[in-house]
Amino acid sequence: MTARRIDVAPGEDVAALVAANPGCDLILVLRPGRDPVAQAMAEAAIGPLAVAAAPDARVNAVICRDAASDQAVAAAVAYLAAAHAVTGQLLTLGN
Repeated sequence: MTARRIDVAPGEDVAALVAANPGCDLILVLRPGRDPVAQAMAEAAIGPLAVAAAPDARVNAVICRDAASDQAVAAAVAYLAAAHAVTGQLLTLGN
């Protein structure tokens, strides 16, 4: 199964995005722009969402900080897409 990259806007609900894509391997890309509480909630949701989606699908996330380059994000997404045994993980890029 090919993983689907979803760039998550600051106001979007990650749980709703996962629910809207049942049975799909997802890689959520969270860019800067959320307030700290919303960011913490989005990050904390990834593990439970992955458990709920298993074994039919995987849910992972790339957390972008201010200095994360587009190349680094693309490489992280490619890694997670190819790592078929990895789910519920967050890769944080930048500082």
